[in-house]
Amino acid sequence: MTFAWPSTAQGIRQAHLLYSGSVSRVGSRAQRLRTMLERRSDEVLSVLRCYRASNPRLFGSVARGDAGPESDLDILVDLDPEGGNPLLRIAGTSEELTGLLGVRVDVVCDELLREPVSAAAHAEARAL
Repeated sequence: MTFAWPSTAQGIRQAHLLYSGSVSRVGSRAQRLRTMLERRSDEVLSVLRCYRASNPRLFGSVARGDAGPESDLDILVDLDPEGGNPLLRIAGTSEELTGLLGVRVDVVCDELLREPVSAAAHAEARAL
C-alpha cells in the first residue's frame, strides 16, 4: 500500500490510499449484527416460540452485508395460524427482540407483506 498526494483540484489537496488488492470490511455492522444473532440464537428462538413464530430468516441490509450505522435487523417468520392476531404477535415479537438485542428489530410475516417487498424479502432471506 502506498500513500500518495494527487494533484490538487481547486486548491484542495486530497489524500488517497492506493492499493491493488481487495478489501473486506471485517468488523462491519452487518457482520457484528449477524454474530450477535448467532450468539443469542437460543434466546431469539425462545422469544419466537412464545409468539408461536418459527422459521426465522434474516433479510434486508444485514443479510445483504451492506448495513449502515442506523440499520436495523429485518426478520421474516412463519406464524402458527392458530396463534391469534398476527399483527399483535408481530408487534410483540419485534418489541421483545429489540429489547433483548439492543438494536431495532423489524419482524414480518407473509400474511402482512405485500409485493414488491415480499419478493425482495424472500429473495434475500437467509436462515438464522
